[in-house]
Amino acid sequence: MATRRTGRSFLGTFGLVLLAIAGLFAVDTFLAKTERAESQVEAVRLFEQGRVLMQRGENAEAVKRIKNAIAIERGNRDYLRTLAQAQLAAGQTADAESTLAELLQADSTDGLANLIMGHVLVKEGRFAEAVSYFHWAIYGSWNQDATKNRLQARFELIDLLAQHDSKAELLAELLPLQDETLPNLEARTRVGRLFLQAASPARAADVFRGIIHDAPANSDAYAGLGESEFARGNYRAAQRDFQTALRLAPDDRTARQRLDSSNELLLLDPTVRNLGPAEHFRRSRKLVEATMEETRLSFSKYRYI
Repeated sequence: MATRRTGRSFLGTFGLVLLAIAGLFAVDTFLAKTERAESQVEAVRLFEQGRVLMQRGENAEAVKRIKNAIAIERGNRDYLRTLAQAQLAAGQTADAESTLAELLQADSTDGLANLIMGHVLVKEGRFAEAVSYFHWAIYGSWNQDATKNRLQARFELIDLLAQHDSKAELLAELLPLQDETLPNLEARTRVGRLFLQAASPARAADVFRGIIHDAPANSDAYAGLGESEFARGNYRAAQRDFQTALRLAPDDRTARQRLDSSNELLLLDPTVRNLGPAEHFRRSRKLVEATMEETRLSFSKYRYI
């Protein structure tokens, strides 16, 4: 009997010990979760402070706050991307590149990180390298609004190529946009003008005709179509398009100037009947000279769209 009572007492004590251990474990787990939750709240607070400072243009101070948030919540990709943006805005391009390299080493398909890296390299004057990162941004992964963000990245790349007057590369980036559903008429008009800059007036004409089909009273589209026809030497068609543009927007000085140029070039038409050889030659030479000059001015107009 004594042995049996001793065994029961031991089991009872052992059970109490297990309950105490379980209770302590539960309390410890609760405290740890509470501490983590409080730390996350603090990280979010610091991060939001950093974003507000960035909006105010206080980028150096923003970098400090966001770094403090990252020290609490290491590996947060949103925080790291925003840190890189703040570093770039603060002129800390080397630090921004280092931050982005860490992100891209973990995930080379990160669309936003690639786009920011492109911005950093442009800032550093590393044009060829920047182009590659813009491409990776276009075809990379995005957490939200992937179609919109990829289109924006492509437009940024297109602007970069346009600024460097890289016609072949510019045309290559514009071609995929022919199959895109662009958000508005302004974007479509921009693409048409960029096709002109890329020395592809036939494609530009197609874009402007599409706009006119959808918006017959769009004066910019008629002016763009006039530029396209002018660049292809179709001066009579250009004349009609510029006249229509001016009828819709009488104060458009550029369209007025281009109409005057079209009229002048039509007066030099060497195909008019009954011209003598000397006059035919004079008109042909003047026409070539005037066309070359007008084309140069036309392309330079769209160089930095």
